[in-house]
Amino acid sequence: MTAILTSVKSSRVTELRKLQQRRHRVERGAFVVEGPQAVREAAQSGLLRELFVTAAGLDAHEHILAQVHAAGTLVTEVSEPVMAALCETENPQGIVGVCGLVAIPIDEVLAKAMDAAAPRVVVLDRVADPGNAGTIIRTSAALGVRGVMLTRGSVDPHNGKCVRASAGSIFHVPVSADTEAAIVYDLLRSAGFLVATTDVAGPVNLSSEAMKRVNSSPLAWVFGNEAQGVDPWWHERADIRVRIPMAAGAESLNIASAAAICLYESRADTHE
Repeated sequence: MTAILTSVKSSRVTELRKLQQRRHRVERGAFVVEGPQAVREAAQSGLLRELFVTAAGLDAHEHILAQVHAAGTLVTEVSEPVMAALCETENPQGIVGVCGLVAIPIDEVLAKAMDAAAPRVVVLDRVADPGNAGTIIRTSAALGVRGVMLTRGSVDPHNGKCVRASAGSIFHVPVSADTEAAIVYDLLRSAGFLVATTDVAGPVNLSSEAMKRVNSSPLAWVFGNEAQGVDPWWHERADIRVRIPMAAGAESLNIASAAAICLYESRADTHE
């Protein structure tokens, strides 16, 4: 362990705080994860590069420290003010990690997805809210989705709020980012995926027999911008436009809620 880092004005703290900005994350190929769960998942993924922990954190997270030390990862003890400066949350848990970026090329995401008999992938098209994106990544991991692709104009999956909302799942689901929608579509087609979009006026009910027949095929769900919904460009090219049955008077669902319902209802038959 290196010497204790105590000054919030140190150049090291300044550099780490810059990772809260997308441009600097891209330039440095790194992002920050907060809290024991995210750090533990990062360490298990092999992407953890450096760890910062308070004196209280050393006692509270001994099991994580043992794993990190065994891997030879650099650990730095920091003061409580420095920990607060490194974190975006109001109540830091005494442990922060710096990781290599999780996003990989989209063709690699598809290659990993094709290992399944009836793979599921998710396309987040111009999804702006990091909390929604992270929640969908978390749901995707829970429901056997093999890849999440964020199109150009979507939030960075390494955004702090997105990472926290994913609850560590961002280290388990292959993710690509910043790809033009047309490229995503062409690659999905080349890989043999059917494309499904959500549409309040869609002709296919999510619980219908027509939807169940689609479930035996490789399926890509497209979820669109929170304010504008799925882009008409995707609807025009979709194999199936799906509506979620709702009670009278209900107009729409939050994107993360809609994604959870669709992914659960369309999960592959082999998923338990």
